[in-house]
Amino acid sequence: MIKPKKKQQQNKMEQLIQNKRLEHLELLNQLEKLEIQQSTKEMQIIQTITQQQKKEHDIEIIAAPQLVSPKWLMNLKPTMTYECDVVTQEESELDQIVKHQLKEKIQKQKEMQQQAYLELINELDLQSKHHAYDEKVKEDFKCTYQFMSQRKQVSIDIKYYDFLKLNPQNYVNDTIINFFLRFIENDIFKNKSLFIYNTYFCTRLLSFHAEYKQIYTQYLQNNQMLQRWTKDNIFMKQYILFPLHLREHWAVIFVVNPLQVCEQLCNNNYQLSTDVNKNGYLIYFDSLLIQDQRIGIQIKFYLMHVYNLEHKRYSDDQIYEIVMRSTVPVHQPIVPRQTNLVDCGLYMLEYVERFLMNPYQILNNLEQDHLKWFPKVMIFIKRILIKKILNALSSGQKDYAIRYQENCRMIDQQFTDSNQYDYIDEQLLEQLQVPRLQFHLSEDYNYYYDVSPSVGV
Repeated sequence: MIKPKKKQQQNKMEQLIQNKRLEHLELLNQLEKLEIQQSTKEMQIIQTITQQQKKEHDIEIIAAPQLVSPKWLMNLKPTMTYECDVVTQEESELDQIVKHQLKEKIQKQKEMQQQAYLELINELDLQSKHHAYDEKVKEDFKCTYQFMSQRKQVSIDIKYYDFLKLNPQNYVNDTIINFFLRFIENDIFKNKSLFIYNTYFCTRLLSFHAEYKQIYTQYLQNNQMLQRWTKDNIFMKQYILFPLHLREHWAVIFVVNPLQVCEQLCNNNYQLSTDVNKNGYLIYFDSLLIQDQRIGIQIKFYLMHVYNLEHKRYSDDQIYEIVMRSTVPVHQPIVPRQTNLVDCGLYMLEYVERFLMNPYQILNNLEQDHLKWFPKVMIFIKRILIKKILNALSSGQKDYAIRYQENCRMIDQQFTDSNQYDYIDEQLLEQLQVPRLQFHLSEDYNYYYDVSPSVGV
């Protein structure tokens, strides 16, 4: 009887030991998995930090020497280029409930202000005894706009598809951009000292390689085609405008006095005049305040090659060295910023129009902020006004179309009081009590143009 009991106890003991071994092995496996996971996380963190450091290093190389903005903007982080898919912003300190209440309030105020502008436009139409052209069109809509460009007649056809792009929450396309720029050039400002490139030229001009040598190689491959694009002597012009289509984003560069710009590029000891009319400037307007050094560099490459066609002083390699060593800046004024993802094209058109109306407001104040340059609701109104222009032109009523600037002037006059000028933003800014620049640059505080349903034609 004793032996079976001992045997039974021995079996139990062996089973217990086996169970403990299995538990121990299981713990070791779990520990190994945790160590692997921890190691993987550490590697991912290291890779992320390394990639971020590399990006910051690359951005500093790209953005540091040439692009000039007020110092307090240049110190903001993160700096962006057009290859950033996601821009990291600091988390807002506002409570989610408060933010929701603010959004609702701002949305209601926005709608009230937009309605006030619409009523004003209709009133202006009635006062001038002009037909108030409907924004809605049929699917067979077509407007052909003809103008003179480089001593020959050119036309732009705007069709129903293009017209739809003027609806809210839509990107405006190349056709709308090129039409409106030519319209204000030929029928509004009629400035013979202005030269505007079209968007297709600028798309061919720009590339976004990481290395400047790659960018320049690509430029040289396109150089002959680019030179054939322009027959006018651009150095006889005071203003050259480059509308830039940058990967689903619109921006614009003005070159002021291009001949002086090239002379400044060729001579780093060039003495600037106290008279802004005698200096050359590159001025970059971007409604996202993106800073990408490569854009200004490529404009300089192009200007220097055109300059060298006449003067024949430099080889291609010498032009590269001149541009890369030059201290001529690209100025980027602080201007009203878009607060959604689709209005960049309208902002770009507004920048162009406002600059041509009064260039010296910017030229004499390059280091000041221009956040109140125009009320943001003008972007909403601009879609409507361009629709009215197209409808008027398509029905042969050009006199109505060229009243565009007069209407804009009348609308501006209604909001000159500081308490009314862009009062929605001002009320929110006062309520939040945050620095003005932080308010305009952070998406956490921008509710003015919240996402709203598209308005059909």
